[in-house]
Amino acid sequence: MAGWIRVAVLALVLGLAAAGGVRAQERIAIPSETPPLLGAYLHQKAPPTTVVGYLYMPANATGPAPALILKHSSGGLTGADGENVRAWAKTLNGWGVAAFAVDSFGPRGVGSTVSDQSQLPQWADLADSFNALKVLAADPRIDKSRIGIMGWSRGGTIAMLTALEAARRAVIDADGPKFAAHIVFYGSASTQFRDTATDGAPMLFLHGSADDYVAVGPTKEFADWAQSMGDPVTFITYPGAYHEFDVAGGFNGYAAAVQSGRNCDAVIDLSTGQVVRMDHKPANGVTVAAYGAYFKSCIQSGADLHYNAQARADAVQQVHAFLQRVFHIAG
Repeated sequence: MAGWIRVAVLALVLGLAAAGGVRAQERIAIPSETPPLLGAYLHQKAPPTTVVGYLYMPANATGPAPALILKHSSGGLTGADGENVRAWAKTLNGWGVAAFAVDSFGPRGVGSTVSDQSQLPQWADLADSFNALKVLAADPRIDKSRIGIMGWSRGGTIAMLTALEAARRAVIDADGPKFAAHIVFYGSASTQFRDTATDGAPMLFLHGSADDYVAVGPTKEFADWAQSMGDPVTFITYPGAYHEFDVAGGFNGYAAAVQSGRNCDAVIDLSTGQVVRMDHKPANGVTVAAYGAYFKSCIQSGADLHYNAQARADAVQQVHAFLQRVFHIAG
């Protein structure tokens, strides 16, 4: 067993012992990296760092439990977005599912990327998610064959990217752990990454039809592509629902400062790093500079954020039913 995995498992055991055997929240160190660009991520040429995750174990677990890694939005684990992640962790625990909320922002000194996504490249979140998978897979309390990922907005994009085999192989050996499920809450695919292979795991997408922060069209296109690659896909669209429809107590209205790529369109082959479509046209030989200039030109500010109690209630039922099918949890 690799040294860093032994350290992480020891931290888990000590944390449980310190709590007197009570199954409670544990703060766990996750050795990771901070890749500034896709190339650095794929070739593991990124500075090492350590992030943290918060593990919530179900009180009724009698053996190795299934688990979901929870990946936060651009708001991080603070405020209403953080409370939403913790509320979902409590719900998952009630179903007998462990929840591991990974914080990619706090340990790196980032508060929020809502108005400036360039503060932290998404490749850092992706590296954190796969490294968190390694930590959980090494924990004897977790069923390593039943570890999934659930993410919101920025984190939803990560829940999609983790289905790509080239993304996994950059962090995990070929015969290492894979995600067994992907749950995507309004993840963005305006810049859409594809690959020559996926992990084949079931995917659940939940998206509002009125979302003007993250357009539903590109996300549905990615879902259809994933389905064609062999990932069983369920796509749920909520009529009239906006972004963050499941976040109770958050901002409700038009948020002028948020940064949105809803008008961007690019398809990138993750295995080669080549842009194959840009601005709705086939592309060939697009340079990094040209793509960067295009992306800056299509970014817009402002979007609506609205809680929708009916959509959230249905989303809870959809996630529960999905996990019953995929993880075979009790009803």
